[in-house]
Amino acid sequence: MEHYNLSYPINTVSWDGKVVTRCSDECFLPTCRTLKQLGVNELMVTGYVTVEEADFDMMEETKRLGGLLDSMGMRPAQHHGLSAMYAPQGESQDRVIEKLIRSIHYTANMNAPVLVIHPGQVDLHLSTVEEYTEYFSEQIRKYGRQEILKTCAANLDTAGEIAGKLGVKIALENVELFAADITLLRDLLDEVKSPNIGFCFDSGHAHYKSASVLNCLDILQDRLLTTHLHDNRSVFDEHMPPGFGTIPWIDIIQGLWKAGYDNTINFESGGWPGLDKETGFELAIQFWRACELLAKKN
Repeated sequence: MEHYNLSYPINTVSWDGKVVTRCSDECFLPTCRTLKQLGVNELMVTGYVTVEEADFDMMEETKRLGGLLDSMGMRPAQHHGLSAMYAPQGESQDRVIEKLIRSIHYTANMNAPVLVIHPGQVDLHLSTVEEYTEYFSEQIRKYGRQEILKTCAANLDTAGEIAGKLGVKIALENVELFAADITLLRDLLDEVKSPNIGFCFDSGHAHYKSASVLNCLDILQDRLLTTHLHDNRSVFDEHMPPGFGTIPWIDIIQGLWKAGYDNTINFESGGWPGLDKETGFELAIQFWRACELLAKKN
């Protein structure tokens, strides 16, 4: 694909550490209008989650937001949700499946084709990412890697059947343990039977967590559904626009072509910093288009 369709994030909700709150439309509509003027018609919507309480009805709000974006000639390229993937081993998985299905409905309500979630999220209310990561590691130590992955895969397969009926796919992001050891995500996806479950390539996580950002893309290229592209200097998760860190973007684009990826490029970063909104996004888009051109020449 010579030129990818592009997508950038908007903030439609906020979280104060306790409750998810709906943002007013004027918090994100200026960004939508700016992107529309620059030829970007797709957006990354995030935050309609099943792991935190909300002070509004998410089902009704996602329907409303989907209609609003559609009236502007726009739609989400993806919905980055957050939902548990498994309950502690030995417990019923019914509540996990219900939450996954609810997340799928939120996604379909907004006319988004992909729901992105973090693998390894247990259906417990823990305080930090580190606690969730340690709990997953503990479950593997206690019951075995294959057994835990089978439980996660079975839940995903059940949710994937509903997702397919609603025109939604579920993409698992390389994050935390699933970024540091990319074979863990590979093994989980190999356990999944549903064709509606795949991979969200997060370039930033791969660059600072994995041995090689390109190796991460190569290992999971056959399951690639969507992207979270952003840059860093291979030290921590800086979420900078492409070009401000040390990721080899021309190589990344060639890797995406090699994988046969022809969906929208979704950035998990904004425009260039220190500029007005329109100029910042315009330069970010121009940088990406220049990388596409150089990737084709090389």
